[in-house]
Amino acid sequence: MKKLLILMIVVVAITSFAMAAERPTWAGLDTIIYGWPEFNELGQMTKLQGISFLGYNWRTYFNPVQIQQVNFYWEWGIQALVLGVQGGVGLTYPIPLENTILYLDGYINVQWGVLTSLIPIPLPFIGVGIIF
Repeated sequence: MKKLLILMIVVVAITSFAMAAERPTWAGLDTIIYGWPEFNELGQMTKLQGISFLGYNWRTYFNPVQIQQVNFYWEWGIQALVLGVQGGVGLTYPIPLENTILYLDGYINVQWGVLTSLIPIPLPFIGVGIIF
């Protein structure tokens, strides 16, 4: 089991670095720690998907992300390590820096899983991320 987990991590890492050369990459201390944003024709982020601490998440913004404005989203994910799913809502506030944009997040997520409680409890979190 340990070897399978290590193999999966290596395959995901190699695939991620190969894909990063082709499109922008998200990195953060957030529900999505390493992922890939999707942009509309105006270059505004509309979706984000990627690897989370416990599995894989998908985030969809209600409107394209505007710089220095509050942007709302919903997300869901598969949490492999707790054998369950996760869902939540949140907001992002992008702050332009010298060479990049810093994304500040606040969100409430609920997890349901075999290794968590039977009664889902919403938990608030804060996060931060960048796109490179």
